[in-house]
Amino acid sequence: MAFDIPSQSRVVAFYGSDAQAMIHAEELAELIQAISKVRRAKNSGKDADKASDNLVEEMADVLICLSQMQAMYDIPDHAIQDMIYRKCARQEARINDAH
Repeated sequence: MAFDIPSQSRVVAFYGSDAQAMIHAEELAELIQAISKVRRAKNSGKDADKASDNLVEEMADVLICLSQMQAMYDIPDHAIQDMIYRKCARQEARINDAH
């Protein structure tokens, strides 16, 4: 999953880290709600297109927020990638141990 997200340093500089941190929390909450709406629509047999579109929008918002957090806290790509590899390996180990 690679996305081209324009630099967010200017956005963070304009609004400030504290204000953006609150926005990040709000966007994460909106993503949680979007996930719930998709699940409810699918589990009830309803058309989930509108809920799915909203989920995509909220996912995009959160990806932008993650880019902003990375800029705010000066976190290099490799630090995130290393953590992703570790977490995925741990999950794979759990799955293997379950079999």
